[in-house]
Amino acid sequence: MPASQHDVDRLTTLIAYASANADACFEAANDAEGFRVAASLTHRAQERRAVAAHLRGCLQQDGSGEAPSSISSPAPVAPRFEARRGVAPADARVVEMAGRDDEELQAAFESALDDDALSPQARMVVLKAYVAVRTGGDQMRDLHRSLQNGA
Repeated sequence: MPASQHDVDRLTTLIAYASANADACFEAANDAEGFRVAASLTHRAQERRAVAAHLRGCLQQDGSGEAPSSISSPAPVAPRFEARRGVAPADARVVEMAGRDDEELQAAFESALDDDALSPQARMVVLKAYVAVRTGGDQMRDLHRSLQNGA
């Protein structure tokens, strides 16, 4: 699928962001007090893992990709996830923090989609993954709003 090293680099970065976001969602689910919030965060983490797996699969189909274990989290994301461990497990706060991480993930996908050097094939792969990321992000935003409104 990827036609260039640039495509491989972009997709590898998105895999790292999606994987880090999945880890953060699982961690947030463990911090959640309510079942609804924990279930939503767990579902979001599973979606993010599926996005990362899909992107990995696209790289491996071409034979130009990294082995899944060799892809690590991008440096700017990891420290925020570490810092979250000390946060009190109030559900609205947990969802708010997960939402911030989700915004960062969406921004990474939007940046890739704005990249004129990305091949058309890679752009289609990124767009498909972005739709899943965006839909999940919208659901997280709605969950956060409902928690703020006491629903």
